[in-house]
Amino acid sequence: MYRSITVLCSVACVAFGTWCEVAAAPPCSLPSHEIPVRTTLASAGFFANLRNAEHSINSRMDTLLGEAKAAAYKTAETPLPCPKACSKPVVAVVFTSSPNLALQDYDEHSTCLKLYDSTRASPIVYANRAFPSDQEAKEWYKELTQGDGPDGADLYERCPGRCSPSYSSTAYRREGQFVVTTSIVCGHARDKDDDQYRLTASLRWLCP
Repeated sequence: MYRSITVLCSVACVAFGTWCEVAAAPPCSLPSHEIPVRTTLASAGFFANLRNAEHSINSRMDTLLGEAKAAAYKTAETPLPCPKACSKPVVAVVFTSSPNLALQDYDEHSTCLKLYDSTRASPIVYANRAFPSDQEAKEWYKELTQGDGPDGADLYERCPGRCSPSYSSTAYRREGQFVVTTSIVCGHARDKDDDQYRLTASLRWLCP
């Protein structure tokens, strides 16, 4: 069962201050506001990603996150004020990956529709995974999207068959570690004739 060859080529972020929950509780929460960086389409084709072709997910994700990292450093020069009870703000990179086109008529449609409705209301979340290097973060994300490792195996049990996950990851650096939280909506089967994913990078302010 092969869903996505997406690989986390780098985890890019800028952090000011200490640990910050992705969904901070009041009074340290900020209004939901994201600063767009760029959106692009990328090929999920096996051989395109194996050779790291320019149009592959691997290549375009790496480029997109590089742009987001540069934008994050610039944005962090003018911090968004946090409530007085909170620490200094954190600007994190948000990366999303979802199938460009979905099938309309297939044998598991009703199952995937139920999962889509339930996970849209309450996404599957793998929170606060911390890694000493971006390479280890990359390996975890690769395992997750391909159904390997404990989190990947759990995801494939919860989003089975032809149902296709859409990923949203928030990443930043804290005390020398790369911290990643990924939430997933399990949706309809992707159209493999199109075989593209829509990749988006943006920035989000967080308060500890």
